[in-house]
Amino acid sequence: MNRRVRAWGWLATAFVVELGKATWATVRAALAPPGRLRPAILAVPLDVRSPVAITLFADMVTLTPGTTSLAVSADGRTLYVHCLDVADADAAIADMKGALEARVQEVLP
Repeated sequence: MNRRVRAWGWLATAFVVELGKATWATVRAALAPPGRLRPAILAVPLDVRSPVAITLFADMVTLTPGTTSLAVSADGRTLYVHCLDVADADAAIADMKGALEARVQEVLP
């Protein structure tokens, strides 16, 4: 099998895993006592550079429950993301980059 086809397969798998984790986290947040949520807008530094790769990453973030891509900076180096519940901003950014952006980079360098 072609390396690029495998990379797309791993990207799809990573997205489904993140979708499941985010769905569970969103359910827990919705059922939590009022006032417990810690919403945040995060500035996610981008390693991907092409407009197609940035769009794919931003769309995957938006399709994941509890997160919404808001904007990309004018220089294309930062994605602003609204998160429903963030305990640790640095960990949330690292999770998005490691789970999704790294896989996007493999298929759309």
